[in-house]
Amino acid sequence: MKKKHFDEVDGDRRLTITTENFKIKVFYPIIDTVLMQLNIRFKAMDNVCKTFDFLNPNNLLSLREDNIVKESYDFIQTYKDDISSDFTGQILSLKELIKNKNLKTINEMANFILTNDIATSYSEILVACTIFLTLPVTVATAERLFSKLKIIKNYLRNSCSQNRLSNIAILNIEQKRTSELKTDKLIKDFSNSKARKMKFV
Repeated sequence: MKKKHFDEVDGDRRLTITTENFKIKVFYPIIDTVLMQLNIRFKAMDNVCKTFDFLNPNNLLSLREDNIVKESYDFIQTYKDDISSDFTGQILSLKELIKNKNLKTINEMANFILTNDIATSYSEILVACTIFLTLPVTVATAERLFSKLKIIKNYLRNSCSQNRLSNIAILNIEQKRTSELKTDKLIKDFSNSKARKMKFV
């Protein structure tokens, strides 16, 4: 009989775990974790949507003036670094302007302001629309960014400066655009800019 070391496992050893045991110990915990993470993320996005809910043209037209004032005040407090107190007056004025325009979304309202060249008069509303429309739907982009950073800044590049790390990360994340760059020209331009030889003639 062949001598077996302490860390060896029999080659023909079969798993003794049953289907029910697998469900309880592996499958159900994974499903619970996924559901919990989804609930956390959707709850956060739901809170954001509620903050901007009164800006939706349908909701804006159905709200009373005192409710609009209250909602706009809360909104200004939330985004006080971006939205000024003029927002309340602008939103009340815009409500009258869009009554018969059949606008349904915040995106349509932003386009309406831009196409009718009234962005100066409703600048605060346009900023609010821009904030809403540029909010990330998911955190996947941020997660990919950190994933790339872990690949880039390994123990071999531990002394990489912040500026260089950011530049490499952008090149890595935007691979599609990076592949379109003419590397030969970039290398030539870089070498010319770093060349120490001076032409005297």
